[in-house]
Amino acid sequence: MKETRVFAAPVEARESSDGTPTIAGYAAVFDTPYEMSGFTESVDPRAFNKTLKERDDLAVVWSHDADRVLGTQASGSARFSIDEHGLAYEADLDLADPDGMSAYRKIVTGKVRQSSFSFEVVKDKWEEREDGPPHRTLKEVRLWEASPVLWPASPVTEVDVKSALASYAEYRGVDPDPDATIATIRDATATEPDAEPQEHSEVPPEPERPPVYQPGM
Repeated sequence: MKETRVFAAPVEARESSDGTPTIAGYAAVFDTPYEMSGFTESVDPRAFNKTLKERDDLAVVWSHDADRVLGTQASGSARFSIDEHGLAYEADLDLADPDGMSAYRKIVTGKVRQSSFSFEVVKDKWEEREDGPPHRTLKEVRLWEASPVLWPASPVTEVDVKSALASYAEYRGVDPDPDATIATIRDATATEPDAEPQEHSEVPPEPERPPVYQPGM
């Protein structure tokens, strides 16, 4: 299932050494817990290693809209990298493209300040915490794209919840119930010995490649 996360990590507009208008930001921040629906979550620093090594069709799009492409790896107008802070991205904007100009103006004037990424979980790890809700660590993900976005918090969508519930139910050794929540699953299995942190793996189907963007189009 495709999920999204939004991070309070700034995106900024600047000019490259050759004068090309560029946006740059962090799509994900590592080892920083954030609240989801009934659990907390964080991104492992190695979560993107495999997907960045294997894929060359990643894109930067506006607010997760595949019809508003700002840059792609295939065209050389987008770049992704990992450092100690998180998953960084850059996109060289085509100001002759209305989407490129709109993105540039909104970011350079500070109207849009945050970043997000969409992904599929390949491997995660759950652990129970006595002083709080269960915690999920995203150990490996298949990245789709990075996006500048408006809202500075992670909106929890129905897809996000369903994906997490299925993973948590497997971790607790029960069949997933579409009407369940993280809390009800935890309560229903509370009499069982607490499980050790476990990794859950799945191999999502290969996604369709995003449309190839060519500067000037």
